[in-house]
Amino acid sequence: MNLKSNTYINIYRLILLGSLVIIGTTANPLTGNTANQTYNEKDIFDCITGPCVQVPGVGKLQGSKKKSAWKNRDIYSFYGIPYAESTADANRFQPPVPKAPLNDGRDAFDASYLHYNINLLNQLCVQPGMSSGEDGKMVKNPMLALIEEMYPESIPEDKGLLDTIGSEDCLSLAVFSPELPSHDNNPKLPVMVFYHGGSFMLGGYVAYGPKFLLDRDIVLVEVQYRLGPLGFMCLPDDDIAGNMGMMDQVLALQWVKDNIAAFGGDPDQVTIVGESAGSASVTYHRISPMSEPLFHQSIAESGSALASWAFDSTPEQHAKDISTYAGCPTDNTADLVNCLKNDITPQDLVKAHQAYYKAERAEGKLGFGGSTPCAQTHGTQKFITKHPLEYQIDSISSGVTNKKPGIYGANKHEGSFVLGVMYGAYFVPNGVLDDQFFLEHRFISTLLRSLGLADDSGNIYEMLEYTFFDHSDLGYWEKMMQGMVNLVGVFFIKASTHEWMKNEVLAGTDSWFYSFEYFSNPSLWNFQFPNEQPPIDRGVTHGDELMYLFSTDLFPFNDDDWAIASMMSNLWANFIIYGNPTPPQHGLVGLPEWPTWTVEDTQYMVLDSYPRLAGNYVKTWATPDNHV
Repeated sequence: MNLKSNTYINIYRLILLGSLVIIGTTANPLTGNTANQTYNEKDIFDCITGPCVQVPGVGKLQGSKKKSAWKNRDIYSFYGIPYAESTADANRFQPPVPKAPLNDGRDAFDASYLHYNINLLNQLCVQPGMSSGEDGKMVKNPMLALIEEMYPESIPEDKGLLDTIGSEDCLSLAVFSPELPSHDNNPKLPVMVFYHGGSFMLGGYVAYGPKFLLDRDIVLVEVQYRLGPLGFMCLPDDDIAGNMGMMDQVLALQWVKDNIAAFGGDPDQVTIVGESAGSASVTYHRISPMSEPLFHQSIAESGSALASWAFDSTPEQHAKDISTYAGCPTDNTADLVNCLKNDITPQDLVKAHQAYYKAERAEGKLGFGGSTPCAQTHGTQKFITKHPLEYQIDSISSGVTNKKPGIYGANKHEGSFVLGVMYGAYFVPNGVLDDQFFLEHRFISTLLRSLGLADDSGNIYEMLEYTFFDHSDLGYWEKMMQGMVNLVGVFFIKASTHEWMKNEVLAGTDSWFYSFEYFSNPSLWNFQFPNEQPPIDRGVTHGDELMYLFSTDLFPFNDDDWAIASMMSNLWANFIIYGNPTPPQHGLVGLPEWPTWTVEDTQYMVLDSYPRLAGNYVKTWATPDNHV
């Protein structure tokens, strides 16, 4: 390097130091510039390469910048912020331990987008990756398929290494803000905390981009939590007491309450939002005493704690079944706990869980046992101690003192996704697609059995057959398809979501309901079935609304898609900001005022290209186009 180049560099450093002196005279503890603090050269360059915040008790964080979708405003983005210590070793199966400070405020923790993506697979919580199916073909986790599409450079060449992905040091969150505090102002923007879906056994916050929602003045936080048996195995023992993944979510909410002001957020105006298992999580937080003081309203998209797949009624038996596949002894609880904590790896447990739920589903069962929330009997902390419905009944009987408004809803063809899972796990392996007798006489009873519903009299069977099917279509896969999609969607998603909302209303809580019915090319369907598409009409399937709330950059949008994204993100933002999806000032053209749902007036919002109000959602369960 020549003398002239050195001179330019030294001049540049002097300019930076001079700027720092000026900054230092306007102290702001929230953004990392405090008076009388000395800086070295690395401190300066930390905040040149990306936005920095100083979070008391956490440390200095350096992030990245993005741009919003329509207004092109700055979005300050911080990825992979640990909110808890590693869950490995002594912390396995235990309630999460709050993370110690990341630094002393000098050397910044790298929370940039680039750094997060360098080791993306290891940032996730432990979950299945790729495995061999019954036919010898590789079966891929939908989350892995999504990452492979969005971040192909993060996938190793030897995919045999991907039988499991993630690590036990995974409890992190991402924060996105349109405005950081300045030396004389903290905007105190309303906060949205999002919990991802994935059946409580898959997922992460990859792909949930902020570009749509942060056109509005809100702060977005996205949370990772422990999954599968590592997050939800439930035994009558303090060392594996259950609901660890839910407690992770609670600790993340506490982190938000303690620290979100440093990002321009208001800790007293927090809306929790979730989809699928994340939606069920949201409803769990509405009943858990641990969560109650940490948020003030919620949005639940497609699922509730009342769903059969969202609550483990026999957790000890399921834990033992999974443990048998892992080679652990199950006759003595102490020996079982010791094996699970000390003798096997987290990867061993994930593979055992995979073997368990594949065997269950091959018999026409759900396979969700051992990896969903439970009513705890043990543990130093207890998230819930009885069935979720009992909490709701108590609220209806005694009244709710702290009523938290909520939006609830489901997609038009929720059942196509669930039917697709059943197709690959049960229909094909058991050769029943062309079995006319099975389709005519055994399909409904198999579905009821998978849900744990005994129907020895056949009364439920008869009612469902004549409600959802034309009798002449029975026995023929293609003719039965629409009825199967509707039936499965009601039993797995729609009924439990609607029933939860109704119980909240009976307890005196303001609630809104929607049906998302916009069909277009953008859909997670291809990632939900990355190996082979099932012969099912997807319709407006499970998770499709996410395409219009979060920016993924996976699909090109047409004009109608953009219009739906604008409508959806603004409705959600309105609720987060005003506590009402259509306040008087909402300004959304062509959108009627969205009233709360009541027992007397059962109006809900149909969300598609022509948003409108309809009544009596239950009437649409067998015929989704039958809006009243």
